[in-house]
Amino acid sequence: MKTRLAAMPGDAYVRPWPLHPPPLPGEVLSSWLARTCELYPHIRPSDLLADLDIDCAVEDLDRYTPEPILAALAGRGAVPVERLRMMTLAGWTPWLLDSTDPADCDFDTFVHQFSILLPADLAREDQRRRTRTDGAWMPWASTPRTRACPACIDSLESTADIAVTLLQQYPVLSSCLEHRCRLEPCSAFPGHAIFWDQVRFGSDERVSPVSVPAVVADLDRRTSEALTTGWVELRPGRVHAAVWFRLLRTVVDEVSTPLVRTGRWSTRLVAIWRAAGRSRPLRTAWVPFEELHWDEQATVLEAAAIGIAMIESGEIDAGGAHASLLRPRPYEPVDPGTAPTRSSYPAPERDAWADAHAAAEAAVAAARVDPVSARSLYNFLRWGCRTAKELDETVQLFVDHGIPLQHPPT
Repeated sequence: MKTRLAAMPGDAYVRPWPLHPPPLPGEVLSSWLARTCELYPHIRPSDLLADLDIDCAVEDLDRYTPEPILAALAGRGAVPVERLRMMTLAGWTPWLLDSTDPADCDFDTFVHQFSILLPADLAREDQRRRTRTDGAWMPWASTPRTRACPACIDSLESTADIAVTLLQQYPVLSSCLEHRCRLEPCSAFPGHAIFWDQVRFGSDERVSPVSVPAVVADLDRRTSEALTTGWVELRPGRVHAAVWFRLLRTVVDEVSTPLVRTGRWSTRLVAIWRAAGRSRPLRTAWVPFEELHWDEQATVLEAAAIGIAMIESGEIDAGGAHASLLRPRPYEPVDPGTAPTRSSYPAPERDAWADAHAAAEAAVAAARVDPVSARSLYNFLRWGCRTAKELDETVQLFVDHGIPLQHPPT
């Protein structure tokens, strides 16, 4: 018998589900709903949505969940709305991607905003062959493929902790940060069981973790750093997470360029792919990276990681206009100048407004490089927020000014 969970009179308080496990770190929304259903016999995630009068497929929630649905699920699961939003792909816009609507995602704008390995004109001449013509392309967001770390699964105390994480469904990561091993494709039933693609169904055989090269582990560490802190530490200094994901997608596109189209820059690509154990780029130039098979995506990501490492170490020189983002900043001596002389003119009157403006500029500059200063500035500004909209506008203000802020803010 299915019991409807009604709201309290006046909707002043929403009664949570009797059993509501907290979301696990990085867990996707549909996985959390599936683990919740495992606590109730004969209940499916679609039943939970139907009880809340939500006419939406469960798998669609992982991409974008409207705010009213987030609020309803947050009340039933006793989880903050901000926490649930970060369990969807939409919660990572505009850092990871511009929008979850393909109509708002332009290949050339996202992928060729930068040029790293190759001059910008070479990349633009080649981009038409890797652009989807049906308008369904989104950066990093291929068809979700469930992957997991064998070492993480083996360390779980019970099947109730089996979950699907958001980032492990998309090709932005290819390894487990904790165990530095390859993510393996699987079919996961959150809170119940997991079946590895490479193991015969019904077999008790375990999947052995496969170590990944150090450059791949370092690339995934930076990607995770971008999503958790809002910035990435590169040789010249810190860059915003949105810059990192566009820069990385540019390198992924450039290493996939056919050698015949790169002219004298082909020697750089040959060096990168030889370091990856291949003589030339994969034959994937006609297909966007997001539509490749998982093994091909992992191979291209490894080549991109090697290319970034080679530029940073000075092993190869890059021809892109923004390659300086990966090179150490050269030493530039500063002329100390001459000592100021005392002027006979009277000192100008003090401008209080100019002083306040200078103090604000200094606070923003300090917040860009110091997480403690960023948090202090956020706590100061949020006192003036009276509504959730004003709080969201404050967070957006930090994003617009390139200030890293741990998500979700509390």
